[in-house]
Amino acid sequence: MTPIIITALQGSDLRQAMRGAVAYLELYRDAANALNVFPVPDGDTGTNMLLTLRAGVAQMDKDADDVGAGAVAESIAAGAFWGARGNSGVILSQLLRGFADGVAGAEGMESSHAVAAFRAATDSAYHAVSQPREGTMLSVIRGASDAMASANDAGEDDVIALWEAAYAGAIAALAYTPEQLPVLKEAGVIDSGGLGVVAIIGGALRHLQGETGPAVDLGLRSVGGVINPAQTDSVAIAADFLDAHEAEEFGYCTQFVIHGQGLDVDRLRTGFGEIAESTVVVGGGGAARIHVHTPDPGAALTYGIGYGEIDEVKIDNMSLQNRDWASGHRERARPAAIRPGVSVIAVASGKGLADLFQDAGCAAIVPGGQTLNPSASEIIDAALAAGAGDVIVLPNNHNVILTAAQAAEAGAGEITLHVVGTRTMPQGTAAMLGFNPELSVDDNLANMEAARMAIETLEITQAVRDSTVDGSPVREGQFMAIRDGNLAALADTAESVLQQGLASCRVNDDSIITLYWGAGASAARAARLQEELAAQWPGVQVDVYEGGQPHYPYLVSVE
Repeated sequence: MTPIIITALQGSDLRQAMRGAVAYLELYRDAANALNVFPVPDGDTGTNMLLTLRAGVAQMDKDADDVGAGAVAESIAAGAFWGARGNSGVILSQLLRGFADGVAGAEGMESSHAVAAFRAATDSAYHAVSQPREGTMLSVIRGASDAMASANDAGEDDVIALWEAAYAGAIAALAYTPEQLPVLKEAGVIDSGGLGVVAIIGGALRHLQGETGPAVDLGLRSVGGVINPAQTDSVAIAADFLDAHEAEEFGYCTQFVIHGQGLDVDRLRTGFGEIAESTVVVGGGGAARIHVHTPDPGAALTYGIGYGEIDEVKIDNMSLQNRDWASGHRERARPAAIRPGVSVIAVASGKGLADLFQDAGCAAIVPGGQTLNPSASEIIDAALAAGAGDVIVLPNNHNVILTAAQAAEAGAGEITLHVVGTRTMPQGTAAMLGFNPELSVDDNLANMEAARMAIETLEITQAVRDSTVDGSPVREGQFMAIRDGNLAALADTAESVLQQGLASCRVNDDSIITLYWGAGASAARAARLQEELAAQWPGVQVDVYEGGQPHYPYLVSVE
């Protein structure tokens, strides 16, 4: 029997393929999250890529279903742009943008379109970062593109066969990433973003081959960098955040904080789960942060009041928001008048840190940070709420900088966004103190950039798996002090590793040490640490604040 050759994929084929890509990326989400070079408990690559791809497919599903492959690809790219989260999500959104450009205007995706789409996806992804590095998801998409082009050059005209060649090329490129990027080889892992790209291409291929059932294991965990499944527990909050976005299109997104005594997180989660969907409850003890989706926000607020006082109430009509989407972007509610001048918005995770930014004059807070990376759309919404002609964005996390830049590139009508590249919360608070609303935007940008660069940051967290980092073996459960992105110290307690990490910083008689304590620490432990540091460095000012940040018992700045 002569094999059937598929010379073109129609719009309906591409729709099914991308739904398959989502299913398979979800299957490998936790594995990608766990593949951190640093064995920290806040992996978010898989989550960010999945949320980004879901945003693209959600836009595809909103648009007409009787269009060609080019129009389907355009819908996906447009949705992914606005929904992109984190560095990996932004790069994925640009990959999808290039893919759409390569097949633009085509009714059916023929072999020439497929090759052009993968090549344009590669070029667009590389252009998304200022300093492209091999051994990342960039290398994997290029491996897929090169393999597809080679097969086409050899005479292959079957589009599905070309996709198979791309998948094989992507797997080979993923396996090679530790040889290209020494930190991956040292840590014993493959690239997490690369794994996501392979899952997307493989999932799409399975559906193009006729699969209609649930996603099945593609065997990608055996490519290299195997992570113990038990270690994916470290990404539980990321998974909660992801699940909270499942039903974003329905009812009201309702968020608030309950202040009370002895708040039981499990009991609250169960109670809210009975009256709402997409329930996320974090915190406990004296304060709990609530996130629910519900057709009646009043019921959720009334239930919360039964446990204590509530504040930080934020209610978004998701149904109305989704109706506002058009051509891949939202028509957002704009302030009645854009006032002249400069405002600042900041990404922050933790009530204490959010309060500090607001007390320092921040016009709006974008909830997020480690694990909870906001989208470009959310950043633009906050900028619009600020209402000034120029809005400075403080990402406060290395994984939010690209998203903030994408939001700034998109713009917000009469409002111009500017990004100060704060990579940590302490850098953000330092930059905020350099802000003066009476100065021009250029002067503020210069002052805030200088302020963020004038401090050193220590991040104290606990290893979630055995690894090797910067030549040092790290045991699961050890505490790490990460100084401006590099491992500075290891110890068995958060307080001792903090003190060792400070020894590597430039502390002198004129220094100010600021501690922000969060999950895993306490006011009493922070106060003791403050006394010990003051005794260790007489004359040095040591300030302590409750930051409330997840995953990191202490964040420290030295200036």
